[in-house]
Amino acid sequence: MSNPLQDSAAQLSVCSEDFSINFIGKELFYSNQTLRSVQSEFGVSAHRYEDIADLKRIGEPGSVAGKVVVVDQIMLDDLLTRPSAYTEAAGTGCLAFAYRKEDAARSLFKTWDRAQFGDIGYLPMNVAPDVWRSILRLLMHEELYLPSFLADCVSAPRRQSKPRLLSESPVEPKPRPNEPHPIYSRLTRREKQVLQLVSKGQSNKIIAANLGITEHTVKLHMHNVAGKIGVSNRTAAAQFYFEVTADQTHSQTID
Repeated sequence: MSNPLQDSAAQLSVCSEDFSINFIGKELFYSNQTLRSVQSEFGVSAHRYEDIADLKRIGEPGSVAGKVVVVDQIMLDDLLTRPSAYTEAAGTGCLAFAYRKEDAARSLFKTWDRAQFGDIGYLPMNVAPDVWRSILRLLMHEELYLPSFLADCVSAPRRQSKPRLLSESPVEPKPRPNEPHPIYSRLTRREKQVLQLVSKGQSNKIIAANLGITEHTVKLHMHNVAGKIGVSNRTAAAQFYFEVTADQTHSQTID
């Protein structure tokens, strides 16, 4: 398999130590060229470790202000066996799972205890280099990417545990008047900003200019939003926004 970043610029002689991207896995998938490319593209420190224990031992927790820990698919069993070791290594940073097969991502998504260990991001490896870089950039800003094939698991309502008549429809709890909609609350700050601008009919190009991000990043945010709220197009997303947010917020800017 080719490394997604091998077509990037050469290694920077100096990179920021205030932030690090740490890959846990084999050199086959995260070569020195890939690490140099990450450093060149983002201007941060990039490292690879064979095992999470190496990161915890060599990485000197607390010495780096920001951190992304990317766990390769080959480490799936270990990640599920001792998840606390990985979350502790990531600290206040972001934990992500790099996958080449969708089945591996599904297995983690269904097994990962988000209530106990928090959310985990996903980093597809078999994608175009510019897409790979955009998703990695999202992770650097603690914006977790959720693949479309996993989005249905998020938006699908949970089944009732008690039996009910066939004529009855499932009753979902309604938010109180002054409380935010539970699904809308799951969106990140940036996703809410993008959704608000989409509801105003702005194009991706204009949204990107307003928020200081790329058009591709806007598309990734909308991809995440659509998956979380369970819609398939911008019109439905805008309708969702107007239905679940208070009237007075429609003209306000989300900080």
